[in-house]
Amino acid sequence: MNSKECAPKDGLTPESESRRRFVTLSSITTASLALGIPGEATSSEGTSLYSPHEGANTAPLRIGMLLPDSQAYPPLGDELMKGAQVYASWAQGANLHIMPVVYGNRPSQAESAAADLLASSTVDVLAGFVCANAAAQWEPMLARYGVPLLVGDAGANALAPTARTPWVVRNSLGYWQTAWATGRWAAKALGPRAIVAVGPADSAFDQIPAFERGFASAGGRVQDLLFTAAPDGTSRLEALAQKVRQTRPDFVYVLASGPDARAFRQFWNASYTASQVPLVAAGMLGEEMAGAALAASQVWAARTHAGTSALDTLASAILPTPFHLLGFEMAQRMHAAAIHGGAQAHGLVLAKAMAQAALQTPRGEVRIDPTTGETLAPIHVQGLHRGPERAAIPLPVAGATACQGLCDVLGSRALGTYLAT
Repeated sequence: MNSKECAPKDGLTPESESRRRFVTLSSITTASLALGIPGEATSSEGTSLYSPHEGANTAPLRIGMLLPDSQAYPPLGDELMKGAQVYASWAQGANLHIMPVVYGNRPSQAESAAADLLASSTVDVLAGFVCANAAAQWEPMLARYGVPLLVGDAGANALAPTARTPWVVRNSLGYWQTAWATGRWAAKALGPRAIVAVGPADSAFDQIPAFERGFASAGGRVQDLLFTAAPDGTSRLEALAQKVRQTRPDFVYVLASGPDARAFRQFWNASYTASQVPLVAAGMLGEEMAGAALAASQVWAARTHAGTSALDTLASAILPTPFHLLGFEMAQRMHAAAIHGGAQAHGLVLAKAMAQAALQTPRGEVRIDPTTGETLAPIHVQGLHRGPERAAIPLPVAGATACQGLCDVLGSRALGTYLAT
């Protein structure tokens, strides 16, 4: 199987108007930003964590922000920018000058937009929701201009071992790690027999194979793998419900996004099948289910932002979606690097500082594994059926050892960046 997250070249010429179209910045009310992250924090390893109260930039950090014009999730670019704005408005002394540019929705368009921006503007760092594996091929361009790239993405795929470069740093939501950890948890907590269903737009990425491998590693076996819809959009949910009734699995694991997620939530909430078998909702479907009033009584959501602490619960009102949170963390990581890199914070020095920064964020401690380049952050399975407490169970993160085994075999044939198309 191809080890790349997405095709780095798609042969399409990007539209200049789309590449250069600037995002309208929305004002943020700073009075609502009382998140209360402590100024002195310590990681589980006993090292200092960065929080926004440590210091300030001595000079402006000029950021070129590459945002997709997403059809799968239209608010994506706006939510990333708003999250970054929240951080820039809230952090003490942050001097972040963000230049947002919408590039389209294909990896080649992102690369062309980056090249245009570097040639026409002076920036210290690029950041964007782009294909992390394809972006590794930008290394000659980034080195020529001396500008590193911070990729922020959902983490739907593992970072390919051949796609690592010191010029590109990745801060992801860890969706593939969440799938792997959820598989291991589900085999032990719910049972070893599962039906897996996936929306067509989500099927080409690493989340399903990561779940299957995690599930199998804990003694589980996937009985059937079905689609929630046909390629033409025709629903296959009745066929899924029939399969569940016939085979009586221990649970159903479903991954979907966009219209597929909304359609599934509506169907499951009204289906008799929902009362017969537990559901584990993953990816954007987990967010869809968590944000809705559910009639179904046995629903779990695999999430990275699950309201597990007072800080996270408060932050949820300000950073309500995973992509608000991701934009916040991207700005926080760049700010941390600018502070700790000091006067030499440019080029590879800035890239190294971004990679080494350990952050205290609304979802907890977020760091980057120095061996694999993967983001290490809290993961939870949240019970949506237990009343107002909405209990969340923390799961082990797939660290370097697990990733080294998985990343070599995972690798999709996806033709675009997850949720950017």
